[in-house]
Amino acid sequence: MIQLDYSEMFLIKDFFKNMDDTVILSCLQGHMGRAWTDNKTTPGGALIQTGDFCFLAGDVSSIGFKDIIRHMPVLTGLKEALVITDNKYTAELLISVHADVEKISRYAIKKNTAGFPVEKLRAFVQNLPDDFSISPITEEWYDDVVKEPWSKDFVSNFQSKEDFFKKGIGRIVIYKDKVVSGASSYTVYDDGIEIEIVTNQNYRRLGLARAAGAALLLACIEKDLYPSWDAANMSSVKLAEQLGYEYSHTYDTYVVRG
Repeated sequence: MIQLDYSEMFLIKDFFKNMDDTVILSCLQGHMGRAWTDNKTTPGGALIQTGDFCFLAGDVSSIGFKDIIRHMPVLTGLKEALVITDNKYTAELLISVHADVEKISRYAIKKNTAGFPVEKLRAFVQNLPDDFSISPITEEWYDDVVKEPWSKDFVSNFQSKEDFFKKGIGRIVIYKDKVVSGASSYTVYDDGIEIEIVTNQNYRRLGLARAAGAALLLACIEKDLYPSWDAANMSSVKLAEQLGYEYSHTYDTYVVRG
């Protein structure tokens, strides 16, 4: 298998032309993530990995593409990968090759082309419970965010702290000098970000995720970045709808444990 440099992404971009996911763009545009193919001259397929997500596309009759699928856990180093493909035959091949594969549903959210409800978002931010406050992810808070398992993905896909502050954006909720919730750029691409929202399990059902998400959306609007949203569950869909998004459809994702 051949790992590609960002300057070589043109070799595989056509494999992913029918897959509408900003996490793919993050890699193809050279911002973050990794990609592999079997052959630079006549590639049979490709694998893109960014964070916990892997995207497969190629010719299922190609020996090289089959090898990519077979070696995916070793290539990525992921113990549990969320694998997405737009081809049912690729999915069938994935299931036949790997012993521990679980099919789950994720929920696509439509791109908001009408504009977000700015005043409503501001109200969500202002209506935090007493003693809670919202802050950008600053140098002061970065180390606290990255050391906690529940919040590390706010920044973990960036190469370094410096890389995050150069490319990323995030808002966190603080309570008694402790980070308890937040919304951040899980990944970035040319024109926007993919949102990650998480709340510490001890502080849920207080409206913190909604406030953090609203604050992040307002920051993105100010910077002319589009905040893309993809939901792992219906709770995430409902939160997205409160912030001005619209549900699109359900799609299959494959959890591959290596």
